[in-house]
Amino acid sequence: MAAKRTSKGQKPTFEQRLEALESVVRDLEGEELPLETSLGRYREGVEHLRACRALLDDAEARLAELVGEDEEGNAIERPLRVGDELPLTGVKASEDSDAADDRG
Repeated sequence: MAAKRTSKGQKPTFEQRLEALESVVRDLEGEELPLETSLGRYREGVEHLRACRALLDDAEARLAELVGEDEEGNAIERPLRVGDELPLTGVKASEDSDAADDRG
C-alpha cells in the first residue's frame, strides 16, 4: 500500500491520496494484470478512497461561513451545518458529503 507515509514520515495529503487512487484506476483499466495483483490494487484503491473521503469529511467539518466583522475588524464566523447553503455555491451542505456533486 503505497501512500502510508510520505518521505518525511507524515501522513499523505488528500492530493497524494487522490493521485494514488487515480494510479490504481489507470492500472486496473489499462493493464492486463494477474487476478491476485488486480485484487491487491483494488484493495489499495479502496483504502485510498476511504482516506480521501475521511479527509474531505474533516475539511467539511472545518468549513465556516463568514457572517460579518466585529468592531475591531475581526472576522465573525459560524460553523456550517447540514442544510445550510454553502457560501458562493447555492448548494445545501449535506450529511453524505455529496454537496460538491450537486454543483454540476
